[in-house]
Amino acid sequence: MKKLTSIGLLLATLLASMTALAGDSRKERLVNFYDAFGKGQVEKLDKIIVDNWVTHDPNPGQEEGREGFKKFIPMVHGVISDVDWNIEEMVEEGNTIVVRSTMTAKHTGPLLGVPATGNTFTIKAIDVHHFNDQGMVTETYHLEDWIAYLAQVGALGH
Repeated sequence: MKKLTSIGLLLATLLASMTALAGDSRKERLVNFYDAFGKGQVEKLDKIIVDNWVTHDPNPGQEEGREGFKKFIPMVHGVISDVDWNIEEMVEEGNTIVVRSTMTAKHTGPLLGVPATGNTFTIKAIDVHHFNDQGMVTETYHLEDWIAYLAQVGALGH
C-alpha cells in the first residue's frame, strides 16, 4: 500500500510540475509578441499569434491578422526609434494572459498628427491575450496611454 501511495504522490507531483511548465512556457513565448514590436523582430509573431489573429483595438492604418500587424510594425519604427518595451507584469488565468507593460521610445517622425520632436516618451499599456489549445494567441484587447505621449512631446501645451 505504501508503494501505491508513493507512486500516486510521485505522479501528482510530476503532473503539477508539467502543468506549471506549460503555463510558464506560454508566458515565455508571449515575450515574442513584445520583441516583435519593441525590437522590430516581426518574424517572432509567427511563434505566438495565429494567422487570423484578431485585435479588437487596431491601430490606425493597421490591416487585419498577423500579416497586417507584421506590416504595421515597420511603419511605427519609421517614426519612433530606440524602442524599449518592458514587461512589468503577466497574470495568467485559464486561456488568458494579461500583460502590463511600458514602452519608451524617441519621437523621430510624424506620429498622431505631431511632427518629429526628438523627445523621448514613455507610455503604459495593458494587453489581454486569449490563447487557443495549441498555445497561440487568437485575439488581443489592448489599451495604450497615448495621452501621455502627446503630453511628453509637447502637443498638449505641457
